[in-house]
Amino acid sequence: MNLNRRNALRLGALASVAPAGLLHQGPAGAAPAAPGSWAVRPFGLDEVALGDGIFADKRDRMLHYASGYEAGRGELAGPDRMLYNFRANAGLPNPAGITPPGSWDDANGYLRGHYSGHFLSMLAQAYAGTGDDLYRRKLDHLVAGLGEARDALAAAAALPTPRVPGRTGTALRLTGSPLGHAEHVSLPSGLIDGLTELTIATWVNLTLPDRTRLPDPGQDPAPLLNGAKVFSFGANADRHLYLTVRADNANPFPRFAITTGGAAGEQRVTGTAPLPTGVWTHLAVVLGAGTATLYVDGTAAASGPVALSPADLGATAANWIGRGQFPQGSVQYLGALVDSFHVFGTALGAGEVAALAAGEGPGGDLASYLFDEASGPVCADSSGNGRDAEVVAPTDGRRHPGFLAAYPETQFLRLEEFATYGGNAGIWAPYYTTHKILAGLLDAHRISGSTDALDLAAGIGEWVHSRLSLLDRARLDRMWSIYIAGEYGGVNESLADLAQALPGRPEFLETARYFDNTALLAATVAGEDLLDGKHANQHIPQFTGYLRMYEQGAGEDYFTAAERFWDMVVPHRAYAHGGTGVGEIFRARDVIAGSLWQFPADGNHAETCCVYNLIKLSRNLFFHTKDPKYMEYVERALFNQILASRRDADSTTNPQVTYFVPVRPGQRRGYGNTGTCCGGTGMENHTKHQESVYSASDGALYVNLYLSSTLDWADRRTEVVQTSELPYEGASRIEFSGRGGRFGLKLRVPAWATSFTVEVNGRRHPVHARPGTYVTVERRWRDGDTVDVAMPLRLHAEAALDDPQIQSVYYGPTLLAIKSGPVGADLATGLIDVSVGDDLDEAFEPAGEPLHFTADGRTFAPLHLGDEDPYHLYWRRHRPSAPTP
Repeated sequence: MNLNRRNALRLGALASVAPAGLLHQGPAGAAPAAPGSWAVRPFGLDEVALGDGIFADKRDRMLHYASGYEAGRGELAGPDRMLYNFRANAGLPNPAGITPPGSWDDANGYLRGHYSGHFLSMLAQAYAGTGDDLYRRKLDHLVAGLGEARDALAAAAALPTPRVPGRTGTALRLTGSPLGHAEHVSLPSGLIDGLTELTIATWVNLTLPDRTRLPDPGQDPAPLLNGAKVFSFGANADRHLYLTVRADNANPFPRFAITTGGAAGEQRVTGTAPLPTGVWTHLAVVLGAGTATLYVDGTAAASGPVALSPADLGATAANWIGRGQFPQGSVQYLGALVDSFHVFGTALGAGEVAALAAGEGPGGDLASYLFDEASGPVCADSSGNGRDAEVVAPTDGRRHPGFLAAYPETQFLRLEEFATYGGNAGIWAPYYTTHKILAGLLDAHRISGSTDALDLAAGIGEWVHSRLSLLDRARLDRMWSIYIAGEYGGVNESLADLAQALPGRPEFLETARYFDNTALLAATVAGEDLLDGKHANQHIPQFTGYLRMYEQGAGEDYFTAAERFWDMVVPHRAYAHGGTGVGEIFRARDVIAGSLWQFPADGNHAETCCVYNLIKLSRNLFFHTKDPKYMEYVERALFNQILASRRDADSTTNPQVTYFVPVRPGQRRGYGNTGTCCGGTGMENHTKHQESVYSASDGALYVNLYLSSTLDWADRRTEVVQTSELPYEGASRIEFSGRGGRFGLKLRVPAWATSFTVEVNGRRHPVHARPGTYVTVERRWRDGDTVDVAMPLRLHAEAALDDPQIQSVYYGPTLLAIKSGPVGADLATGLIDVSVGDDLDEAFEPAGEPLHFTADGRTFAPLHLGDEDPYHLYWRRHRPSAPTP
């Protein structure tokens, strides 16, 4: 048999102590323990080794990246890049010359940390598949670095919020930064309710934020950030009043505003000079008698008519120092020292304001905060009214020590209170990032046995529980329904995995339930298809998570949801290569041809992440049902979109994978994708090709895919070697060595295989082989037995669901694409007409290169070739007219 490096290492180490076939290494790479609801179980990545072939070629290119990424700087430089943002967030130094990975995972990226989680999974899978300790060393270094970051964050969170030297006595420091720590002071609800007059006065020192606590210590933002609020009091983003240190680029001056109609309804007074920085400045706002006046250092800087008063705002529950209302505009936090914050229920005169600026006069009669108390989260009210305030900050003593991320908890706070998507005005997907880190740690534990990784994962689970258990169902539902910002990947899946890994911890399954997308979940259980317009990759992994939750005892509805969701996608929204989505969005059911020219204009259909997640869902449904339709989908997706998603060129600088594999005729693939979601899943895709080849039950071995591979079936002290010629020839040989014993060999008959024959030890074995089923060879297997499977490849066309004339063509499992650029701009002009009669074999001629054909003057080539040539997956079949007699 052909041995890859992994098999050679294992055989060399064990040949002297174990009989043939006993190659199992133990827990590394093992599949998760089979839930009781599984009818069959998978094998671990270390139990199946790929043999020579196209899948091994793609795998080896990814291993080249995994081993060579930043190797010129040292063996651990690659993991150090993955740790950069975690260390920066925790205030830890980074090695000289090390930079963050880049793209969405750069120093200021809203998704920073997600790519590191995928990198963990890739290293774990590479180690399981090869046995090479290089990947284990990289993995251990990355886990250790994450542990150091977690401990530093926990140590900071355990410290009481410090007071610092102020103008008189001590002050509170707010570090600011648009991607910073969300430090602010929460004042009591109703503080200004019903007032017709108001004065707020305070001292501020507008400083640069603390360099040691920024996401990127090398880049300080300016302290005068547009929209950063000294204070904001109100009910919501539409009904509030505020003082900002800088209105906007056109008006880089302080502004007071009050509104009952959002930004468009603001009544404002704006200063005419910017505020100074690095010095103590007294600011005051006086509102009353239809006028608002803004004072700077005791002198009126702006004044104007303002008809509104606090009484017009209604109940004010959102009252803050250093923070504004969500979600309108650019959301910033104040970078400043704050001292002596006073709230008066009257409109002070100019002399009284001047006296305050001179350090004279009484404190606020409604509330007065001097920040002279001992360090901690409580800001004592010295007015005698008992209206103490609270500091909200990473050092407020209320944060769970399990928190681990490459950015502060700001993103999670923003999601809980509001969410939009994009730019400084919003957030991306914080729990998506959490999932990737959590999944990577769980892979490191399961595959390498790292107890440190499991400890980190458990801490993250506990931290998630500590946040979400405080929220009501209505808020959770709103969070998970938000486009992009509410995307959480499969964090519910990982929490269910934690519940399985740590029995006796029911809070993890409870936490997984917090991620229920209840409206869509209930509709899907009822069989109602609501997917049109939904973000595809935001929702596919939710259902994988539901299935894992069902396995841990969450209830039958979760299984029903997963099963029915899959049926809504495949085949109703699946393209010829297995991909789905127009751009990143599910479109109408059964509209395939009609979606080829839908938005977006660049033809970016079929996000690769979607296929990654659909394969996961398909596999897990198969383990429950043994339904071959799920493995049919896995075969189509693997042999086509997944193989096509990896460029046929080596690289150590990026993973060379696709974001999209377009289906719009005449488009081409783009490769690279460092730091993107599909770059992350792409690293995983190509280091686990062997995961679905075999599965087993108590009395059977399932051969699901025909790939050259070696199975180490330790439970039966048996080795199974498969030598397959797919996708180039329809033949596969399976050889047994070791103890064997009686069991059924379940051979999948692919849907394209209209002829399927089986020989056992050279003799024809009778089977009733219907395409799309499994056939069983039941016998007592002995050392040296062979099984030969013949399934001649054939050309077969498949029509789009919404137009029988628009078709794709396959040779066996391989999708063939016309090599051509665009020929038109819509469905009428952009499809190539191909004259093909009823007999495909007559129309298609082999073109010399493997899996290449010509038909009607057009060249068809396998999609899996990782090139950048334009192509057409769909074409219009024109049946030639019969010749006139």
